[in-house]
Amino acid sequence: MLLNVAVIIPVKGDAGYLPECVRSILANTYPHKEITIVDDGLTSKAREALNEFSAAVKILDSQGKGPSFARNAAAQATRADLLAFTDSDCIAKADWLEELVRGFAEFPGVIACGGIQKIPDDACAFEKKVFLFLQRCGFISEYVRAVKGSNIIPINHNASCNVMYKRDVFLKEGGFKAGLWPGEDVELDYRLKRSGYTLILNPAAIVYHYRPKDLKAFLTMMYRYGLAQGFLVRKYGLFRLMHFLPGAALGMLVVLPFVLPFNFFVSLLMLVCAGYAIVLLIFKFDGELTRIALSAFIYWNAGFFKGLIKPSVYKT
Repeated sequence: MLLNVAVIIPVKGDAGYLPECVRSILANTYPHKEITIVDDGLTSKAREALNEFSAAVKILDSQGKGPSFARNAAAQATRADLLAFTDSDCIAKADWLEELVRGFAEFPGVIACGGIQKIPDDACAFEKKVFLFLQRCGFISEYVRAVKGSNIIPINHNASCNVMYKRDVFLKEGGFKAGLWPGEDVELDYRLKRSGYTLILNPAAIVYHYRPKDLKAFLTMMYRYGLAQGFLVRKYGLFRLMHFLPGAALGMLVVLPFVLPFNFFVSLLMLVCAGYAIVLLIFKFDGELTRIALSAFIYWNAGFFKGLIKPSVYKT
């Protein structure tokens, strides 16, 4: 028996890719699906664009309470067996839902199945650089993964732009933490894993995800990512590999002046130069990609320490 799937898309602002996102889901080959768009603060122009889909989708209003609240509200409003989450700037491959459901069919005991992200062919050059950076960091961030092979594998975390949960467990465990964004998917999966549930990833479940189009938007995103991770470390302690990076960087700054026969500022300069050389090597001497990586490191860490020291930035 085929299970019913509710596809949930929280969205705000202009949402320029939303029509294309919805069309890709409507074109998905899985037959037992419904689509819920949660208006978390759309512009009037974006609302008008939804008229095209008035007969095919449900639209909820989350009154601007954030994507976590929006997703939870949609989950409570449906009776579907499975909840599939994606973002409005994602384009789903035609068999996306089929592949996510296949994960549950082949591994009945799991409660969540995720997929991978790729970059759309028509993304701009900067978006493709950002995607490459995120992919190269996938081993530590668990966000954009370069998965080898096609086997379904157990995993600690799936990004909320490409994941499916069993609705009953999702609601039982409280769903996404309202008020937390981004990082709400990390927090939920951490709680699920801690409770003994199994999560998997199917590399054949693919969405094509657009990225920030310029450096300013990208660094804003990285700062918010860091902010969320700092908050989570304050709440739960260290539980991801990336959580150890800020402490390691600070440790080097403290220890290096005592190890090298130079003053602090010379040691700091040497550390920065060494870091630049290492990153340059990792990104195969791609100067722009290296600058993106170093800028991201600075902004992510700035956000991390603020979230760690001042958790009140999130009213959760």
